[in-house]
Amino acid sequence: MQHAKTASLLAAATVAIAGSLANAGVIQGTITADNHYALYTSTSGIFSYHGGNELGAGGSPGSYNWSVAEPVTFAEGDFLYIAAWSDDSVAQGVLASFNSPGLGTILSGDPRWQVFATGINRNDGSAHPTTTEVSGHVLNADTNNLWETPFVGGNNGISPWGNIAGISGNARWMWFNTPGDSDPLQGGSAAGEMLIFRTVVPAPSAAALLGLGGLAVARRRR
Repeated sequence: MQHAKTASLLAAATVAIAGSLANAGVIQGTITADNHYALYTSTSGIFSYHGGNELGAGGSPGSYNWSVAEPVTFAEGDFLYIAAWSDDSVAQGVLASFNSPGLGTILSGDPRWQVFATGINRNDGSAHPTTTEVSGHVLNADTNNLWETPFVGGNNGISPWGNIAGISGNARWMWFNTPGDSDPLQGGSAAGEMLIFRTVVPAPSAAALLGLGGLAVARRRR
């Protein structure tokens, strides 16, 4: 009876994990940037582009391109990247919330984020960078150990942006930590834009398979 019970538990766990993995891999989130952003993932070194916000200064909708955050849904990868750049005037920052089976919930300003200043300038009207361009910058940052800790400012709701609907109040504005600048979110940026933010996406299957392996071992011991 004990063997039958363990086998039943193992079968149930297998079904649960299979269902979890079948539904894994979708990132849902909400993001805005002052002024521009584009989203990417990489899987085994292959980069995919997942869109971004308006190319011009105006919003569609919203008065400005940062006024109304965009909801996003796209496939998970090994890494999530945000390319971001400003118009070098008044203020700049990224504000976002993402959720997926691999990421869990990650907000802008969380310590899992890293940033790289490419030294390539983009401005209002610039096209979103291609996957080839982004992958080249990422390779440079990886090879030369250039990833840094971002500057993290105040929560959603701070001036000059006010509250951005659809993004958690616990999300914090982030940007490049410009040396000698006490608040890189304010004033025109001199941060070597465009910036690339990244966070790793842990595979949810690892913990699940570990648990499944434990059940299998328990079954064999009985």
